[in-house]
Amino acid sequence: MKTVVGDITSLEADVIVNAANGIGPMGGGVAAAIRRIGGIEIEKEAIEVCRRIDPSEGEVYVTGAGKLKFKYVFHAVTMKQPAQPSSIEIVKKCINSLLEKAREMKITSMVLPALATGVGGVPKEEVAKVYASMLGKVTDIDITVADVSGEFIKKLEKYM
Repeated sequence: MKTVVGDITSLEADVIVNAANGIGPMGGGVAAAIRRIGGIEIEKEAIEVCRRIDPSEGEVYVTGAGKLKFKYVFHAVTMKQPAQPSSIEIVKKCINSLLEKAREMKITSMVLPALATGVGGVPKEEVAKVYASMLGKVTDIDITVADVSGEFIKKLEKYM
């Protein structure tokens, strides 16, 4: 696992991970950046997919990446409805789902933000510990964790 302080949408990988709700609208944080740079079609597809499969917290659904240079967006459902609180247990389920989906789709690289630490309200310190323990051991997928402010990266690097 690598860490980067910077804009997650500017990195290179097969997949960019979005901390998502289970109904599709891409409102704030990383989701808003993905929509702004990748195009509204990503959000439209996310809403359509959510209507069709009704994903639960901890699950992952996939859309195209629009104008972004990634192959796919993996939407990790950290909350069912927009602006709901999340939990560290949901983050753990999301990580397992992300790894499972990546392996199923033969993905070799992904970039992800600090899931559920914004609107979801999960403490960054807790998420950093979970990332280090669950993602630090992964060798078959090149994982990069990105944070624009660097605050999460500092916490994560303490546990790596």
